Amino acid sequence: VGETDRAKWRTVVPEAKDPIADAGALLVGDRLVVTYLVDVQSRIRRFALDGTPQGEILLPEVGSVTQLEGRNDGADVFLMFTSFLRPRTVYRYSLADAALQPFYPPSSPFDASRYETRALFYNSKDGTRVPLFVTLRKGIALDASHPTMLYAYGGFNISMVPSYSPAVAGWLELGGVYVVANLRGGSEYGEEWHRAGTRERKQNVFDDFIAAAEFLIREKVTTASRLVSRGGSNGGLLVAAAMIQRPDLFAVALPAVGVLDMMRFHNLS
Repeated sequence: VGETDRAKWRTVVPEAKDPIADAGALLVGDRLVVTYLVDVQSRIRRFALDGTPQGEILLPEVGSVTQLEGRNDGADVFLMFTSFLRPRTVYRYSLADAALQPFYPPSSPFDASRYETRALFYNSKDGTRVPLFVTLRKGIALDASHPTMLYAYGGFNISMVPSYSPAVAGWLELGGVYVVANLRGGSEYGEEWHRAGTRERKQNVFDDFIAAAEFLIREKVTTASRLVSRGGSNGGLLVAAAMIQRPDLFAVALPAVGVLDMMRFHNLS
């Protein structure tokens, strides 16, 4: 595009604090539909063609939108939604009546209605505010008695957005608590957040993970003897470093884990 053409451009939806997520933006009928990442959760906002905000499309729970589809001459938005409790599900949103409904939802023996995900924050060693998701059975007593799995990645500009795993569903049904901490090194809050966990700043990632473990113990979700750290690839480096630096905080470190590994840890706890 040449500068002459660029000079004719105009901003319809201005840049905001929250970044536009991978699912992007869509023109449907006379509306713009834009997906944002807000504290590691998807938010879908509607705008008129002149950029006037027209509210949000309310999603089923804490989760993430991975696809957004629709026709320019249509009145329906189709989106792919997932969470820690819900497999990837297509939803249809009608702009006419503002209704969001599942579109041929997948069947599952897992009863997600018995569980919830809490979006929380804690402070790392240097005071940085770090988000984490705690998924657990509804009405559970925070008495430090629960086997808990803490997962994180913290690198390569990758956001750990909510997503479904049958292994995690099995862990929850065994009575466990599942936690994902969104450490520096990822892309949850842009390039500055990413760079804060790279190269000579890598210790920030380990500090964030250790602070997450301390938070869970302090809030009586679990105890060190019932807390397992989990990570793969870059997360394998993370859990190894955390175990070496603070062996008092974890019962075991798992570089990769499946349902059988979760069951073994649950039996040990």
